[in-house]
Amino acid sequence: MINSNVNRVSATNSSMGKQSMKPLSRSNTKAFTLVEMMVAMLIGLIIIAGIVMLFVSSKQTYRLNTAMTHVHDNGRFAMNYLVSDLRKAGWVDSDIVTVDGHSLAAPFDQLTDNIEVTGGQASDGLTVRYYGEENCIGDKPADGIVRNQYQLQATADGLPELKCNGASLIKNVESFQIRYGVLTANGLQYVTSDSVSDISLLQTLQIAFSVASDEKNVIDKNVSLNGVLDEGPYSFNDGRYRKVFTSTIVLNNNGHQPPDSLLVSE
Repeated sequence: MINSNVNRVSATNSSMGKQSMKPLSRSNTKAFTLVEMMVAMLIGLIIIAGIVMLFVSSKQTYRLNTAMTHVHDNGRFAMNYLVSDLRKAGWVDSDIVTVDGHSLAAPFDQLTDNIEVTGGQASDGLTVRYYGEENCIGDKPADGIVRNQYQLQATADGLPELKCNGASLIKNVESFQIRYGVLTANGLQYVTSDSVSDISLLQTLQIAFSVASDEKNVIDKNVSLNGVLDEGPYSFNDGRYRKVFTSTIVLNNNGHQPPDSLLVSE
């Protein structure tokens, strides 16, 4: 009886051992199908493409902001310098008596209009004259009269520069325009230099110049630029950021002044 029970237990254990050692069939294992793998890869590619697009967009925005900052800073500096210097036109110290009296009869000289400049637009120029200790490049005039000549000049490897006595004031200037405010019987009229018959009648100056960024392809190409006084439009396709700076200057040392309502500065 005991042997019979032992045999039954042994048979049962043997049967269980055989069942536990039975290999798993492939139908019981789980794995990714080809379709699932392709869907996962597609989702991954979409995420990567989104990240790349975000990076490119951020980089382009950074380049544009950098270009705008440089143009605005350089343009404001150059305009402030020009306004400060041109306001001195004709100035003579109160204790100096010249052949012209207490102001220079010729506060401006060498007025030019529509001079062609390689790499830029036809531009204007002038020379401002006043009594002072040194000119814009640090030279001391022998007769005490400062002569600062402003004009656009071409460069060998880039856009033109606005220069004072040959020294660069600001680079990447493509147009420099000047209009002369002459007081007439009909009020204040702005004319080009070839229409200025009497320099003593000048009351104001309007100056404007356009500045381009160093960086290309920061904005859409094929754009037009207006507002360089009455010149233009100018067309460009290099993707540079551009801005026009304009100001009106009262000539304090040249007689009667026009009413403030006629003056505009921006």
